[in-house]
Amino acid sequence: MEQLVGSELKQMLAAGARLLENNKEIINAMNTFPVPDGDTGTNMSLTMRSALNEVKKVQEDSVSAVGAALSTGSLLGARGNSGVILSQIFRGFAKGLEGKHTVTPREFAYALQSGVQAAYKAVMKPVEGTMLTIARESAKEALASANRGRNFVELLQDVIQHAEKVLAKTPEMLPVLKEAGVVDAGGKGLIEIYRGFLLHLLGEEIPEVVTTEEEAKTLRSQDVFQTEDIVYGYCTELIVQGNNLRAEKIRAEISHLGDSVIVVGDENVVKIHIHTNNPGQILEKCIRHGSLHQIKIDNMREQHEHMLAESTQAVTAADGLAVVAVAAGEGLARIFESLGVKKVIYGGQTMNPSTEDILQAVKEVPYNEIIILPNNKNIILAAKQVNELVEKEVRVVETRSIPQGIAAMLAFSEEEELDANVAAMERARQKIQSAAVTFAVCDSKVNGLDIRENDIIGLKEDDIVVVGQSVGQTVKDLLGQMVNENTEIITLYVGEAVPAEDAEELQSEIAAIFKDCDVELYEGNQPFYYYIISVE
Repeated sequence: MEQLVGSELKQMLAAGARLLENNKEIINAMNTFPVPDGDTGTNMSLTMRSALNEVKKVQEDSVSAVGAALSTGSLLGARGNSGVILSQIFRGFAKGLEGKHTVTPREFAYALQSGVQAAYKAVMKPVEGTMLTIARESAKEALASANRGRNFVELLQDVIQHAEKVLAKTPEMLPVLKEAGVVDAGGKGLIEIYRGFLLHLLGEEIPEVVTTEEEAKTLRSQDVFQTEDIVYGYCTELIVQGNNLRAEKIRAEISHLGDSVIVVGDENVVKIHIHTNNPGQILEKCIRHGSLHQIKIDNMREQHEHMLAESTQAVTAADGLAVVAVAAGEGLARIFESLGVKKVIYGGQTMNPSTEDILQAVKEVPYNEIIILPNNKNIILAAKQVNELVEKEVRVVETRSIPQGIAAMLAFSEEEELDANVAAMERARQKIQSAAVTFAVCDSKVNGLDIRENDIIGLKEDDIVVVGQSVGQTVKDLLGQMVNENTEIITLYVGEAVPAEDAEELQSEIAAIFKDCDVELYEGNQPFYYYIISVE
């Protein structure tokens, strides 16, 4: 092949994605850098899947159109450090294809070079011995091969042969790989994509994964690391959409809050990836630039522990019933876990987990019957899709707030059957009044209230009913609309932005105003909301 058209590039990308998907578990097991959380293969595969969804929409048979869709889809769907870097390789690659209907081997090689430049530019502190190294060496060999007059099949054969030799040397470049006895996981994933390209051009079937004895040894590679070795515990990802966005400004604002920082995009869409101990702070800084989308926060210490557990003992579903809940904030997560929730998914308002996120959590819980508490009206539909995607029996109790979720858990009993629990939890959640206090992100007029950016607003259920300048006064005004002669308990869940002394002072003031009520205070650590409130 001397010329590559858009339809052929589409099929090459699909083949690369399939081979990567087939090998993702081996790649996950090799994942030790930048943290041993065991998800590099999954993240790269999900990024490829998102990219392909856009590529499939392209009607024009030009490599330029396919490249543009590849760039957009991979950026919007980028998952994890490896997925974001892969999206930047594709972004630069697409730039190298701009304006071209077909592409020659030499032009293809230059596009790969453009991808390497984009990826290196995106990473604040590039590290050799990683996926970046494999991308650079692959592009270098592609250009050398094209200069020797090789066609596409021959070029890809040269690239893969050279890349595998470099991959074998990555433990010498990066000591953490040598300690674990593995090569770089992201680099292996990139080679599998290129190998998929080649297999398609050769007309060969994409093989199912076959784990060799040597590869099987990598399944325990993460044993050499301790959970405490992970300095920044939360992999935080999101997309900011807006006008006149500046990626470099956002990067400067958040870079001191963690490591593995990648901030890329344009004036309308910026993708952010960072490892941090304060995901809420990242979200608060980003929301001031635009609207937040596709928020994903993973506890990497938990991921590492789960990976180790899987390597020693297969997780099999047992008879029994368990609850999976959605919540944002370490304090809220601890509360749900203390009430018996087996798995907490990080999410909520402005950070809705996807059906796939919820599905993964359901799969990880080793029970055959699962109840999901979405704790937000916007997550209910995604949660309801899970039952069709898994062999387990899954039910959704339609909790629309954190207080409703907690009330539902107080009605939960492991001794009761699934249907009885669902009924009891539904009754319990409907008896709770929920409220929250946060700040306005823009000027607006709602329910006859004039709202200015940064005003303090009080929401009763999902309606804005109070606007003020003081957090404490807004809470008291909100409770004034909710408390009546039948009210017995007022519960405040304190957000991460509220100092403990302020919360305790407000508790005392509320107790003095509503003398017939017990006023309880709990540390929620939730972002965005100064207080989440329950009245019962």
